[in-house]
Amino acid sequence: MLPQAKRGTPCYMAPELFEDGGVHSYASDFWALGCVLYECYAGKPPFVGREFTQLVKSILSDPPPPLEGSPSPSFVNIVNSLLIKDPAERIKWPELCVHAFWRNKFSQVSLPPQPAFENMIELYAKPCLSERNGDRSSQSKTPPKYREKDPRGASRKDENSLAGSKGHETPVKGTPVGRKTQPKASGRGAEEKHKDHSSAIKRVNLLRLSRIAKTNLQKENEKENYRRPVPNSSENESEVKIENTDMELDFDENNEEEVHDESDGSDVPTCTSEEKVSSQNQEQFKVEEGDNNVDRADSQAGSNLPASDESKTCDQESSSDHVEVAATPPSVSSQHRNQRIKESPGAALESEWSKTSNSISKVLWHTSDLSVRPVMPSRKADKMSEALPSLPFEALHPSDFVRMSKEKLDALNNRIISIFGSAGTSEKQNVIRYLEMLSNNTEAANILTNGPIMLMLVKMLRLSKTSAFRVQLASLIGLLIRHSTFIEDDLSNSGILIALSDGLRDYQEKVRRFSMAALGELLFYISTQNEQAKDNNPLESPSKNNKPVSGWQVPNSLVSLVSSVLRKGEDDMTQLYALRTIENICSQGGYWASRFTSQDVISNLCYIYGAVGKQESMRLTAGSCLVRLVRFNPHITQSVIDKLSLKDIASALNKGSPREQQICLNLLNMVLLGSHLFSNIGRYLQPLVEDKNLVPSLVSLIEQGTETLRGKALLSVALLCKNGKRWLLQFFCNARLLHTVDRLAKEKDNYLQQCLDSFLREVASTVPGLLDSITGDIQQMMGGRRHGQNSALTSRAAAKNNVNLFPVVLHLLESSSFKSRLVTHQILRQLANLIQVVETPFQGRDDFQITLLRVLESILEESPVILESPNIFTQGILPSLAVLYKGNKDGNARFLCLKIMFDVMVIFLNEPSLKGQSSEDLRLISNSHFLPLYPTLIEDEDPIPMYAQKLLVMLIEFDYIKIPDILDPKMVSKCFGFLLGDLTNANVNNVKLCLALASAPEMDSKLFSQLKVVRKIGNLLELVYAKDMEDFLEPTLGLFKAFLLRSSGNGFVYTKEPTLLLDGSFESSGSVNQQQCIRDIMDFGSNVGVLLELSASHEPNIADVASECVVLLLKAAPREATTGFLTNLSKAGSILESWRSKGVSHLLLNRLLQAVGYSCRQYLSHAMILSISAAEITRIQGIVSELKSSSIPGLANVASVVFSELQRLPRRI
Repeated sequence: MLPQAKRGTPCYMAPELFEDGGVHSYASDFWALGCVLYECYAGKPPFVGREFTQLVKSILSDPPPPLEGSPSPSFVNIVNSLLIKDPAERIKWPELCVHAFWRNKFSQVSLPPQPAFENMIELYAKPCLSERNGDRSSQSKTPPKYREKDPRGASRKDENSLAGSKGHETPVKGTPVGRKTQPKASGRGAEEKHKDHSSAIKRVNLLRLSRIAKTNLQKENEKENYRRPVPNSSENESEVKIENTDMELDFDENNEEEVHDESDGSDVPTCTSEEKVSSQNQEQFKVEEGDNNVDRADSQAGSNLPASDESKTCDQESSSDHVEVAATPPSVSSQHRNQRIKESPGAALESEWSKTSNSISKVLWHTSDLSVRPVMPSRKADKMSEALPSLPFEALHPSDFVRMSKEKLDALNNRIISIFGSAGTSEKQNVIRYLEMLSNNTEAANILTNGPIMLMLVKMLRLSKTSAFRVQLASLIGLLIRHSTFIEDDLSNSGILIALSDGLRDYQEKVRRFSMAALGELLFYISTQNEQAKDNNPLESPSKNNKPVSGWQVPNSLVSLVSSVLRKGEDDMTQLYALRTIENICSQGGYWASRFTSQDVISNLCYIYGAVGKQESMRLTAGSCLVRLVRFNPHITQSVIDKLSLKDIASALNKGSPREQQICLNLLNMVLLGSHLFSNIGRYLQPLVEDKNLVPSLVSLIEQGTETLRGKALLSVALLCKNGKRWLLQFFCNARLLHTVDRLAKEKDNYLQQCLDSFLREVASTVPGLLDSITGDIQQMMGGRRHGQNSALTSRAAAKNNVNLFPVVLHLLESSSFKSRLVTHQILRQLANLIQVVETPFQGRDDFQITLLRVLESILEESPVILESPNIFTQGILPSLAVLYKGNKDGNARFLCLKIMFDVMVIFLNEPSLKGQSSEDLRLISNSHFLPLYPTLIEDEDPIPMYAQKLLVMLIEFDYIKIPDILDPKMVSKCFGFLLGDLTNANVNNVKLCLALASAPEMDSKLFSQLKVVRKIGNLLELVYAKDMEDFLEPTLGLFKAFLLRSSGNGFVYTKEPTLLLDGSFESSGSVNQQQCIRDIMDFGSNVGVLLELSASHEPNIADVASECVVLLLKAAPREATTGFLTNLSKAGSILESWRSKGVSHLLLNRLLQAVGYSCRQYLSHAMILSISAAEITRIQGIVSELKSSSIPGLANVASVVFSELQRLPRRI
């Protein structure tokens, strides 16, 4: 039977599916139907929760919430019948088909049998034999989970948060069920079956399920092929947040990650034939390869769903997403919460590396760097399912075995011991096969390991002389230790360490192999127990912290024995088990890691890692051991690098698998971070300098590696740059890396973001020192030039390297990730000093100043920092920019000087809070530095004049420059000069500057007459209107109006209200002093048409100024304006006709009415001859007649006057 998928949507999952033995069935589908029906009525499923454990607890123990409102009784009944907790009591298919809720009857379809469900019901119905459980010591109580990690990467108890049981209480699988036939459920009967189910929650390990689901969910989200422990950033790291009711979770522990270890255990002989043992030996190592990257399997107590046999493919193993996750040894997973596997360097590491960057040392390690894997190969589920040979006792299923009473268990133990003591070899082997099957169940493994069976196995291992039988015994002992979650200290007195040590010395390879594997499992367990005991019982004296405190004592001779297996000539499989043992033990750090730091071990590990003929799994495990030893014992780093060339390590970054790349990055980072521990670090790093592939390899990893490799490669780059400035040029004059860094800021992986933050911080911290060096080197070059050629030659050679690094600063500032970290008060001050130094010429200044100016240009994008340091700019950078501009032959440099000055001053001008000394400094800059340069700027090549004009306009608008300061006739002529050229090339700043000059009372109108630009201004207005140049329109109209105001004559008092028809205004129109006017103002008469069209604009400001210009033009040039107005009388009529609209300005109507009346007077008084449409005059008369009765104050009177003027016009026009 295939194992069922362990996935589901929790909000719709039946209670039994949350238990180890639960299976999908028609009953669970009916529960889901009940949830859907409930949701159709209530708008949400019956059981909801924001957190997974809260939701499951509600499903297991709470009755369905009553349906609000007035649902039909039949609907309430069917929902309650479907939502019965006990699957055996839940409504059945025949009763569901004929339920009263359905309006239309439908034919009942026969459903296929469901043997898995029937087996579950039968299994759950067996009574729990708790008598034996009550006699077990409370210390022995262990949950079924084999090895789990707490959120911080450490082993911890498998909390069944609501179990609250005492002693060694074996949870009963499943909810309480019965065998009785389901009657047709009545409403009351269904409610009774919902009432008391609080005991059901005791049989479900909520936190364990939550941890499994969260691990799988994270893996799915990140598209990873490995299990990663939950980050230690939240209060309840194992909790899964239920984002919505449709959220689907995966509860499969193995998730197809369990692979073949030892040819599925087939190496363990099942008969006495030595030939069979040796015949299978050849295949063992190849199959073992598959276990290279496997986490410790979590055996499920009592589950009839076997773990998947699927082996990982090579593609999976080398996948860029593959990182091993720390699993933990037996007892660590269940017995304590204290962190066993350190996530950051210990106190010794911190103190020794205190001179280096603390930020890097905090993120140097990923949880996968301390991953542990099984040493002992597992017996696979498909092998376990084979029929067992006949035994002289009943071969119970593991789930039945763990629930045996104490009396029956003692009897079975005695029977097995008796068989081991007197039966033949074949019968003993059959019993061993049966015990191997039981060992896959963690509860059964706990019972056997801590009972008399294990003592008997140890005794037989010590006394047996038959190699094949010794192999089986060592294999069984290893399997029991692997799958146990707790081992009592009593076993330490059994001589098990001696027995396994003797097996490790056996002449038969197979015996040594399995003895090493079993010993590795036990030593790892012991190492974690010592660490746990030290946490639970703090030592009185810190000097004692290197001694084990548990009942297990591991002599140095045993450590040496394990270490000796690494020597040349030993069997590869035995060496692999020894390597995994050391790898797992060293993950604990502290005392245990220090026990394997001998020169012998380091030499052998380095040899295995570098050996060409060794299998990949062995090499990488040896490399992992080296990383862990160096991590917890940094003083041995130099010893490792003496034997492993950094050149070879760097080479593996380009060619190695992802796992090897991670190992090499760790070693490289440890060397760089601990460089102060080396006697001559330069000698070791020289091969890296000469390696042309190192930089591309690291950049490629940052671009394409897994999140872990990306993070570690970033740290490598940062550490290289900290160790030598030369690396800055190689990494950061490469846009490829910086673009990648900016993209990484969007990644969600927590570890990668921590590494990125540290990388940015460390690289940015090198820039202040670099700028100081560059400034000093330039000054040194200047000094050499002044004091003689010989001095210059000696200084330039030393200074050139640092000066050549200056482009790095520019490239870093062009990265959005670096910019905010580099634009600081300190660096701004350094750049201000540097630009002052650059004012003096030196060799190579031209190229350097361009880079410096681009650096300043890039910095200006961080305006808040600039506003926090105004004095640096107003007293340092801006004056120096003016100096650099003068006499500079490089057009790009001159433009950058002005552009930077412009951008800085714009930032200051737009800041309303700029006051006091900073404001005075800005005024000084404007008048003492910018204004004297303006005549030169305006003559410079494009686009310098445009920037200069725009800045001048802004400084005038903000009153930092006064108009009298720029009234030089040449400057004024230059400002208006654009009107004499191609108007299509004009820019709005030209117009604004002319407007400012024309509006200034200090300007002499005679100068405007001499310029003869009135016609050009009118043409510009026509062009702006025709081309719909919105940004030009208002300043151009303003310039038009300013010229008209200057031509309105002596004694003219400006008012927005029109006065054309007031008494005396007409007669005084001819008294304008032409000497005070602009002589060619009458040229505006040809622009009346566009003014009228603009008066009809929907923009109130435009319409207001345009209509005002019409009135002012009639005042300044009556005859020409009248001609233009009467010629365009239809346009005026259209505007007057819109008076009925509420949105039309009364002032606008008044102006146009007076313009009509005034034009009529001019026409008659000067006997003008014009072709005017009589029909148009009649139309306007009608409009004005209506306005005479207007209720708008003043408008009716003006309309009456205008109407009379229209009446005077001859009819024959």
